[in-house]
Amino acid sequence: MFTGLTPAMVTPFDERGEVDLAATEAVIERFIVAGVDGISVLGSTGEFSHLTLDERKSFAGETARIAAGRVPLIVGVGSPGTRESVELARHAEEAGADGVLVVAPFYWKVGEEALFRHFAAVAEAVSIPAPIYNLPLLTGVDLSPSLVARVARECPNVTGLKDTVTEYSHTVNVLREVRPVRPDFSVLAGFEDLILPSMLAGGDGSICGLANVAPDLFVGLVRSVQNSDLGEAAELHRRVLSLMALASLGDTPLGAVKLAMNVLGVPVSPTVRGPALTLPEQMRGEVEAVLREAGVMVAQEAG
Repeated sequence: MFTGLTPAMVTPFDERGEVDLAATEAVIERFIVAGVDGISVLGSTGEFSHLTLDERKSFAGETARIAAGRVPLIVGVGSPGTRESVELARHAEEAGADGVLVVAPFYWKVGEEALFRHFAAVAEAVSIPAPIYNLPLLTGVDLSPSLVARVARECPNVTGLKDTVTEYSHTVNVLREVRPVRPDFSVLAGFEDLILPSMLAGGDGSICGLANVAPDLFVGLVRSVQNSDLGEAAELHRRVLSLMALASLGDTPLGAVKLAMNVLGVPVSPTVRGPALTLPEQMRGEVEAVLREAGVMVAQEAG
């Protein structure tokens, strides 16, 4: 479970900064039409850290209702504390999620035994898959390949890893450590520029944020690798690299992702919650330029 292309979905807000369920439904339907293999909500791109506990629980339930089993739904349950992650995981399972994504705990920097116990506690609290999430850029904690292998070996329902790293060698070393222990363990790229190389090394796809902007592009990239059409994969990879310029347009990629979706006609407000900043309207031209460079606006303009 959770192989192929799974968008790390935004949490749509209205202009007042409140959760927008109509926009949420539009985003989910767009993903399903594009042929995604799953949807991941309440992760980093989903601004989980900007939502209250009650809002996270409500949004998990609403997205499960909207998806209605048409594609697997994975719910982020990241928290600095184990108890809250366990509470969120149990709620997600009760709400109908197909899996929970457990990011490394942040704020206190703990050792590998503490990290293992955190992941094990969340995994043991639910009966659904509980893949783990490595994001050292934001958590300050890098999960070593040996730790990932231990979690895979001792926690049967930890079915995979989202590896959001800048060093390609980390993903390769995870594959080398984990596959002899768990051949079925999924390793998924988090950063878009590593989707192609990680899959060529034996990875299983991606959970990524820019798929909100161009789900067809990312589904196409993953499918081309799965079908061994490496010429097509290389061309789509180059377009993905162009699209990644969106991330440099703001303090975080959040505002640019939502504004790009809005530019493309998705009924989503560009609004993000603080401390992130909504990308100002005068940046629309720069966003459009990136979308054109990546070949994302061509079909829309032709229509």
